[in-house]
Amino acid sequence: MIDAVLDKKPQFPGGIEKFYRYVGTHFNSPTMDESKTVRILVSFVVEKDGSMTSIKVTHKPGAALEKEAIRVLNSIKMKWSPGIYNAKPVRTAYNLPIVVQVE
Repeated sequence: MIDAVLDKKPQFPGGIEKFYRYVGTHFNSPTMDESKTVRILVSFVVEKDGSMTSIKVTHKPGAALEKEAIRVLNSIKMKWSPGIYNAKPVRTAYNLPIVVQVE
C-alpha cells in the first residue's frame, strides 16, 4: 500500500521514539577497527494484524550489522497498529533508518 493514499499510517505502540529506544537497547554492535556512526536502512511490511514481516536491510553496511538489525527487528513482539485504508486494515510497506554507534 502506498503511504500517500492511506487514511492512517501504521503506528508502533507508544510511538516511533519507543521503537527506536527498543532497537537501541537491544542492538549489539559488532566490534570494529574504528568507532563510527552507521546508518542502516531497513524495510518491512506491517501486516493487517500489526505483525512485522519481510524484514530486509536495503543497503549493505556489512554482514554483521545487517544480521544484527534483522535479529533485533525479529525480536520485537509488540504489534503495530496497522495502516488503515477505507476504514480497513491493510498491509503496508515501511522503511526506516536505524542509526547505531559502533566501536
